Amino acid sequence: EVVAYEDLGTEAIHRYYVEDFPVIVVIDSAGNNLYETEPPKYAR
Repeated sequence: EVVAYEDLGTEAIHRYYVEDFPVIVVIDSAGNNLYETEPPKYAR
C-alpha cells in the first residue's frame, strides 16, 4: 500500500504488513551499518 509520494514510484513510502518474520534492523537513519560501526567500540 502506497501511503505517500506515489509519484516517486519505487521511492514512494509504502506500508507493509508482515507476520511471523522476526528481523533485527541494523541500518540507522543515516545509512550506517551498525554491524560494522559498533563491534570495534566494544572489542577487547
